[in-house]
Amino acid sequence: MAAGTHHIRIDRSKPLRDEPHTGHNRWHPDIPPIVSVNPGDTVVLETRDALDGAVTPAMTSADLHRVDLNLVHPLTGPVFINGADPGDLLEVHILDIAPQPFGFTTIVPGFGFLRNFFPTPFLVKWRIDSGFAMSPDLPGVRIPGGRSWG
Repeated sequence: MAAGTHHIRIDRSKPLRDEPHTGHNRWHPDIPPIVSVNPGDTVVLETRDALDGAVTPAMTSADLHRVDLNLVHPLTGPVFINGADPGDLLEVHILDIAPQPFGFTTIVPGFGFLRNFFPTPFLVKWRIDSGFAMSPDLPGVRIPGGRSWG
């Protein structure tokens, strides 16, 4: 059987709750797959950021209190692999990762692994271009993207 390509597209202007057919934000075995693929197929997944679009280029750290932390970590999928059984080990090849032009680093008080150590909101907004992330919030810092996956 010839390998196929499957595309899971999202509308980044909408949160996951407005496109529930594209994903979920909690792992559970009863969540139905959004696509079934055969071994050897290629799956192109568009993904949302960790806060589901709640952080925008216009936000400041003072705005972080408005983020609904019950909706974090939206995931695209699940993907069902035809012929795979529970407990099978799957080999996955990541062919490419294409970042969006806007990203962020944040600390939200009372949230996350280090919540007891960082009580003050913090936000760095990144412009991602030509393989680098740069931010006016951290002048002089230029972070290279990951290696080529090709």
